[in-house]
Amino acid sequence: MCLLMRGIFINKYKSYKSGMLKTAFFYITFWTILLLSIVFFIPYHLLRLVASKRVVKRFVYIMSSAWARSILFVNGVSYTAYNKENIPEIRSDLVVVSNHQGSFDIPIYMACLPFSVGFIAKYELKKFPIINDWMIALDCIFIKRKRLRESSKKINERIHQKDKNPIFIFPEGTRSKGPKMGAFKPGSLKLLFQAGADVLPVSISGSYKCMELHQNVKSGHVELFYHPVLHSSDYDTDDFDTFNKDLQRIIAKPLPTNS
Repeated sequence: MCLLMRGIFINKYKSYKSGMLKTAFFYITFWTILLLSIVFFIPYHLLRLVASKRVVKRFVYIMSSAWARSILFVNGVSYTAYNKENIPEIRSDLVVVSNHQGSFDIPIYMACLPFSVGFIAKYELKKFPIINDWMIALDCIFIKRKRLRESSKKINERIHQKDKNPIFIFPEGTRSKGPKMGAFKPGSLKLLFQAGADVLPVSISGSYKCMELHQNVKSGHVELFYHPVLHSSDYDTDDFDTFNKDLQRIIAKPLPTNS
């Protein structure tokens, strides 16, 4: 019995130690790759001076998706995306909406989407060097959560800026850290609904297993499901609740706990 318990303890310790090493490796590679990306600031700023916005956007997409794929590759995170035919060709007034399971969600979406998106981020991230430069290049929106009116105005203005990248929203507000999807907060969703935006619903399943489940980085496989575009203009102007429920039902459908 003692030998059995000792064996279990040793195996758990080895697993924990391996997880800690992988987590440390994740942060080392994250910052190393990010620091190396500084060299691409020179061509980026040159392109802004001499090239069209379309060329600049393409360059930013190639650089950011390459960074994301590198992060996923070195940490053993893979993914499969289903129903890519649901991604529209015309992306003006498009907003991408997804559930939010774990820390790897953002690099996964940056790697698998065929276009760049601007995430809604905490204002504090604007103070981080290098990260803030790339986030600005991606047309991310920095908001102060305590200043609701100011944040609402920024998001509302951004939805109508057709020369910017589509917005990406995690309406749960935070990571669920598990398979079960949390309730959607109405704030940003109500703004895009009032603006008549088209919504590309996407479900992400299994990303929490790559970090949150074990509280350390683990190799894993993630599944993504693209759904048909949901047109907010198809709903009555006072029927946001139905729109919100439909959106949650669509995104929750392929998740294991909701099937």
